Amino acid sequence: MTVVANLDLCDGYGECVKAAPDYFELDDDGFVVVKKSDVTSEAEGRVINAVTRCPKSVFTLLADGKPVELP
Repeated sequence: MTVVANLDLCDGYGECVKAAPDYFELDDDGFVVVKKSDVTSEAEGRVINAVTRCPKSVFTLLADGKPVELP
């Protein structure tokens, strides 16, 4: 699984960083930086939580190049 971000949508809420700080951080301007795009099986739950917590729907999860449907 891979996580990608549409940086044009980010307003810097930081919910992703709280949920998965090993995958996301905020830059000096307060916008998200994806630190690692390849999601390990161990981190999958944390990254999914981070993606679903984002109030601006910045992230897309991909599996085999196709978007993953999230609840």
